[in-house]
Amino acid sequence: MKRLLCTLVLALFSSSAAAEWQNIGESDAETAYVDAAGIKKERYDVSRMWALFDLKQPRAIGDMDYLSMRIEREYACRSRKSRIVARAAYAGHMGQGELIYNSNVRDKWVSVAAGSAEEALWNIACKK
Repeated sequence: MKRLLCTLVLALFSSSAAAEWQNIGESDAETAYVDAAGIKKERYDVSRMWALFDLKQPRAIGDMDYLSMRIEREYACRSRKSRIVARAAYAGHMGQGELIYNSNVRDKWVSVAAGSAEEALWNIACKK
C-alpha cells in the first residue's frame, strides 16, 4: 500500500514534463503558465487545472530555495470559487529539478475576486 501511494504521488508531481504549458502573463516576480489542455471536469460545476509559476528570483521554504511552483486548483464555475488541492515547489525553473516541497492538503473554497489573477485562471478553467 505504501509503495502504491508513493507511486501515485510521484506520478502526480512528475507530470510537469508532459504538460502543455501556455504562458498567460508575467509580473516583475514571476511568469504564470497553465495546462489548459489538461483541464478536467470533475463534476457538473467543478473543473480542475494545473498552473505553473516560474519565479525570477528564488524563494525559500525553510532553508530550501525554489524557482518554480506547480499548483492544482479546483474551480466552482457557477459560484465563482476556487481552492488549492495540490502544490509542489521545485529547485529549478518550469517544474524541473529537485522537489523541495509538496502537499495534497485541500484548502477551503474562496471567492474569486473580480479583476484578479485568480479570475483569469478561473476564466480559463471554466471556459469563460
